[in-house]
Amino acid sequence: MAVTHTTAARNAATNAVVDLLDAAGQGLLVFRKSPSSVGSPGTACATLTFSATAFGASGAVVAGRADAAAITSDTNAAGNAAAVAYATLETGASTVVVHCEVAASASDINMTGGLVVGAGDTVSCSALTYTALSA
Repeated sequence: MAVTHTTAARNAATNAVVDLLDAAGQGLLVFRKSPSSVGSPGTACATLTFSATAFGASGAVVAGRADAAAITSDTNAAGNAAAVAYATLETGASTVVVHCEVAASASDINMTGGLVVGAGDTVSCSALTYTALSA
């Protein structure tokens, strides 16, 4: 049998994650090349900054889902020779809270315009949603 959570539990889990992102200043969305893991996130290619409260006020979660507020573009990306393969959501103190995969489509984060970021490129994020899964 698969583990499932009530909506209240999903909302609590999502609130805990977004509160962690806001705990040490403005949170970060960091795109990284492989290899990468939550304990060793690898080389950063681009770093974007969340607004003061990354996903809005605590309690703004519905059905385990939180939509990110405005995300500031990285207008001078570090760049990479290999394709972006991962991303991390971090506190303002660069503590990794979430580690996920990045691809052109059908991934945790879908990156359009190519996965290779040139040094000095602008990298932006038009929308980001965090969802605690029900199963």
